[in-house]
Amino acid sequence: MKPELTADALVQLVHRYYPVGLHTADPGYNVTEEAQRLTRLLEANAAGSQTWKDFYQRVRGEFPDCSLWDTTVPLNDPCYGCRVSQPGFFPGDPRYDSVVCLLSQLAPVYAIYAAHLEEKGSGLPRDHWLCFPPFPPEYQSRETRLARLIESTFGYTRLSNEVLFTSVPDLVPRMANFSIGEAQLIDCLFTPNRW
Repeated sequence: MKPELTADALVQLVHRYYPVGLHTADPGYNVTEEAQRLTRLLEANAAGSQTWKDFYQRVRGEFPDCSLWDTTVPLNDPCYGCRVSQPGFFPGDPRYDSVVCLLSQLAPVYAIYAAHLEEKGSGLPRDHWLCFPPFPPEYQSRETRLARLIESTFGYTRLSNEVLFTSVPDLVPRMANFSIGEAQLIDCLFTPNRW
């Protein structure tokens, strides 16, 4: 990992975009210098960069047997996101398995995770899990190909699980329903909403 992308450096970076010690419901949260800085960044990236749009088309070409879903939530989360299904799975199916990439708008870093969602029928709980590396074998080929595309397109660095799950105990990401003390770098650099 590049020295400027250490967990400590990334924790310092996210402190520039989230106010210290304030919950998102606090009336002063959105008027802080940090929250305003994040709002300006999100507004600047709301339409999606041309590089992101080109990347999404490259993913479509790389995975023609998969459904794709741009999971970017402009003006909410400081990241771009893309969900690549396993072959034969489509959004809305009772079972949907996928590999998801998140690319930060705050730093040149990314994360990838595997996801499984299966509806069990009316009244029954659904089966749902997320997995960070190492992935189950059936997800590894897509993981490798997606990582290669991200790095060749953006030059971003993939964060290790250790860095992703570094605690940032004094911040609450703006779209998170967290208490102070629950946030991790993955929540602040990307999104607290993963499924």
